[in-house]
Amino acid sequence: MTPVDARRLGLAALAVVLLAAAGAALGYAAGLETPEPLVVDAVPVAAADPAYPRDPVLRVLPDPDDPPLRPGLPTERVVVGASPFSVALPVPRGWVRSDATAGETRFYPEAPTDDTVGGYFVRVRLVGNQYLSVPAQLDARLEALSTASGIEDLTLESRSFDALVVSYVADGYRRVAMEQFVAPPGEEVASAYVAVIGRERDRDGLADLLDRLTSGLRFE
Repeated sequence: MTPVDARRLGLAALAVVLLAAAGAALGYAAGLETPEPLVVDAVPVAAADPAYPRDPVLRVLPDPDDPPLRPGLPTERVVVGASPFSVALPVPRGWVRSDATAGETRFYPEAPTDDTVGGYFVRVRLVGNQYLSVPAQLDARLEALSTASGIEDLTLESRSFDALVVSYVADGYRRVAMEQFVAPPGEEVASAYVAVIGRERDRDGLADLLDRLTSGLRFE
């Protein structure tokens, strides 16, 4: 081997050593680098069949198929309460009186049974001992209706100074109620409450009957 060849061989060996060292240094540096974290965007995933709270379906029974309440029924004068806290008013002749509820008198076209639920009737209460004005009584009545557990789907259809008309579902039946508070002449405190309750088809008869009951009411 000539001196030139030996020098070339030495240079080649030196180059190999230098390359190996450089590679090792790069590998070491790469090992010191912190890898980039994997970022995943979290998004909500809808359930296959999500369940949401739903209002129960209001089931309304068919109205009794009795004929509608007719306007202009003949009446007879009836006294409710005991003197000096009593009223007399014209009730349809032949209607059956019921005092089954304390503080309330009702009149039905026939004796009430399970089969007559959902029909029409008259309700009378004496409320003078509550010492509320007519407007205050109306406010209290609406509050009572809106919080009553047995009443659903309440709708206030109209309100005047002394009367209101509402519709609602009670005992499974759609009801129409026309109610009025009456104060003695010259007074502001309501002493009597009169209501007629029936079906949608009874509206004309209910309006006529309430007008006759209240216009003919007299304090005894």
